[in-house]
Amino acid sequence: MKQAARKKRILFIDDSHTEVKYLKLLIEMTELPLDPVFIHSAAEGLQYLENCPEEKYPEVIVVDINMPLMNGFEFAEIYGIKYLQKHSSTLLFIYSTSIDSSEINRAKSISGVADFIPKPFDESTYQNTILPYLETSEKIARPG
Repeated sequence: MKQAARKKRILFIDDSHTEVKYLKLLIEMTELPLDPVFIHSAAEGLQYLENCPEEKYPEVIVVDINMPLMNGFEFAEIYGIKYLQKHSSTLLFIYSTSIDSSEINRAKSISGVADFIPKPFDESTYQNTILPYLETSEKIARPG
């Protein structure tokens, strides 16, 4: 019998309550191997990470670009300065409904951002974008 994959700790930062409801339903219905935490603002996301015990620190962070007070770009830049070195195996993704190439390029240019993900986040986003990064980072962490 195949052993079930360990659930990956993932932090979603998105101010849209509709998007969060959708993500919760998606994870529940598809049985994606994710252990999610949902936070509704970039500032709260930084606060969460500041107080997060090492054993619960997210392996993946997905942050929306367009949020009030602090946007996803600002979150990513602060994350890169404060947390990237200590948590270099955590994967940070910026996601958005935007298809503006300047925003996509800006997201990819921020130190520590693994990639840009177009909304909506779905099962194929996990399988085709996030999972390959996770598998690569796990090989680096455990060579051989």
